[in-house]
Amino acid sequence: MHFFERPPSSTWELVPLADAPHCCLWAWFKPPAAPQGVFVRIPEEAFRDPARRQPISLRGLLQTIGVDSQLVSVWTLYGTAYDAQLLANPAWDCPLPEPGASPDPSIGIYLKVLPAPAPAPAAPPTAGRMQGPLEQVFARMEADWYASLQIEQQVDAAAKQLNATLMRVNSLNRDMSPEEARGSDSQDKRDWQEARRWLRDVAARVSRFLKDHTVGMTSNAGKRHGFETIYKQHVAPRVPVEGLEQAEREFEAYRKSLQNLLNNMTSANSSAVQDGERRAQQVITRVAAKIRNSRSKRG
Repeated sequence: MHFFERPPSSTWELVPLADAPHCCLWAWFKPPAAPQGVFVRIPEEAFRDPARRQPISLRGLLQTIGVDSQLVSVWTLYGTAYDAQLLANPAWDCPLPEPGASPDPSIGIYLKVLPAPAPAPAAPPTAGRMQGPLEQVFARMEADWYASLQIEQQVDAAAKQLNATLMRVNSLNRDMSPEEARGSDSQDKRDWQEARRWLRDVAARVSRFLKDHTVGMTSNAGKRHGFETIYKQHVAPRVPVEGLEQAEREFEAYRKSLQNLLNNMTSANSSAVQDGERRAQQVITRVAAKIRNSRSKRG
């Protein structure tokens, strides 16, 4: 079943691997924190099944869960995030490692937000259709309004992604544990402080655009309700009103503001993943490796 045809999961689902149906993985489709995504956990026995001819790869995983690789925006491997657009597709055929003792054994797949089809406007009766410049003004306003409705859906989905990203960024912004502090050298500690600075910066940026979405011009607290009223009372029925040309400019400005907000939210999410999460995870992974080496030497 294709990803977009699946209903959201209520719990972990057992899914047979596409290239080895006798092997299964666990998947959670469209969780509340990532409605445009899916989390996957691969059981240990699937990695070590002697009947498998090929190792498990990200591409095979995407095929199993019904996701087009071109739609992947960001993916995470055991807590470490990667921008799908920065990786060559052949790299997706590399074997996935086992999670081992990773605190997060999940693989997360986050999809790009796709534009929803615009609702088809109801055409007024031909006999009553106005002609000339006034009809052209109404037509442009109608086009801007339908475009805005599409972008609004994308903005809502982007806001959910940002909220999930903000939760992960805030959870990473912490002091080192006593064991991590003992296992770190001075360079590790400097790198961790720098990583936390980046985490604070990206969190502030994400929070700013989430606030713009909640209380800005494009929200119900802004001018959005007024645009909807004008559309229903004047644009759809083609009822002229004083100040129509100014209203047309405002409809266009609203559409552009929505698009600008969506671009900013998408950029903020990408920056948070690359400059915040990835930077912090690299330091934590390096320190964790030193701790494991120290334990093995003592053993």
